[in-house]
Amino acid sequence: MNTSSIHKIKLTFLCIFTFILVQNGNSATIPVQINNKDSVDINSEIRKGLDRLNEVLATKDLKTVMSIYDDSNDIIVIGSDSGEVFIGKERVQEFMKVIVSMPFIFSFDMDNVIINHDNNNAWVFVDGKMVHTRSDWKVSKIPYRIMAVMVKQGDDWKWKVFSGSIPRGE
Repeated sequence: MNTSSIHKIKLTFLCIFTFILVQNGNSATIPVQINNKDSVDINSEIRKGLDRLNEVLATKDLKTVMSIYDDSNDIIVIGSDSGEVFIGKERVQEFMKVIVSMPFIFSFDMDNVIINHDNNNAWVFVDGKMVHTRSDWKVSKIPYRIMAVMVKQGDDWKWKVFSGSIPRGE
């Protein structure tokens, strides 16, 4: 197994572990770093990176959508449907091509957000809604959770991992 594969596996396990903690009500174990001015500024920058997702999805332009992702080839997008696991820039781009071709605009209500960061890395949990806005402006919303890993590139926070899920009873 090469180093890249090991890093992908570690990153996936980190996302799943953090998601399980939050889902089981142990969110206190994932502190939000807002205790000093620098952390507040960084949280604001990361939040802009999160909000950028909705902006680029609204363009329905594949190149613009792909601009929010990390420049490396080890980006990961995990959707909420079975089979929606896309690893690598090429596979993520194939999936995003499908997303932008849908007859509605995808967006996400991201009101309940937990942000944590360390240097140029951030991990984020969103407990919100997935929104579909049709061309006649009718909107449908369903509960949706996002677990994300973001990395700082220059002045921007780019998406490295997107993992989405629809919470349902078992």
